[in-house]
Amino acid sequence: MLRLFQYLSLDVVLGACAGMYFFADVAGVALGMIYYLLLALAVWSIYTLDHLMDAQSMESLPSSPRHRFHRENFHSLRIALIVVAIAGLAIAWQIFRISSFSLAGLGLGGLILFNMFLMKFSLQKFAVFKEFNISIFYIMGIMLVPILFYREDPLHKAFWLFGLAYLFVALLNLWILSWVELESDKRDGFASIATVLGRKKLTFLIAVWMGVGLVFILSLYWLLLSFYYIHISILLIMFLIQALQFFQYFDKGKVARQVMEASFMLPFLLIVF
Repeated sequence: MLRLFQYLSLDVVLGACAGMYFFADVAGVALGMIYYLLLALAVWSIYTLDHLMDAQSMESLPSSPRHRFHRENFHSLRIALIVVAIAGLAIAWQIFRISSFSLAGLGLGGLILFNMFLMKFSLQKFAVFKEFNISIFYIMGIMLVPILFYREDPLHKAFWLFGLAYLFVALLNLWILSWVELESDKRDGFASIATVLGRKKLTFLIAVWMGVGLVFILSLYWLLLSFYYIHISILLIMFLIQALQFFQYFDKGKVARQVMEASFMLPFLLIVF
């Protein structure tokens, strides 16, 4: 059951919703459940489309269990994707019509899809930027609605500093996953930063990113008011979980991907604080 949850990217969906809740809490805005529903539908649609495109592009059975699942259930998932995408667009239109929310959402969605197709079909030499692009769009997606809902000007500097801190966490997560999946990506013909740089160079880059990211997140305790300490602590734990799982790979020969993805749900702890 847990594997199915992961193969369907539902852990990523919940993590994205938790991220949006995090930034809404930082901005001091209350978002209705409809915004989380629309974000969930959008994230699931994008990730499922990405996996289906990967699965369809392969001539043989994928070596990755996640892509194999999408290959074996291609038609059912394609139908589900169409239904979910149409439902999301219909709900958004019914509620927002033509507004700043709908235009911003469509604009960001269009950029994400354009970037996705660009990376997959024409510019594999730029695959070194693949994970960075995903991280940027991920952060933009979870910050967008809180920004639009904020009625005062300007947003507190904490909001933007946390955006950068979230980027450190998200990109570290993706680089580690790319590092771990290097061999399967090579077999399946998928381009990533690991296939471009190789494991040795990527290991060095990850180590540097860990050091810089840790220093930056810890510095937030001095840069921001104590009101934000809970937010900083959550981000610090998320960051350390990614780092510890990377070192665990060296020690035990495996990475608990589910732990890394589950860490992105930690911002939901803000509900009880």
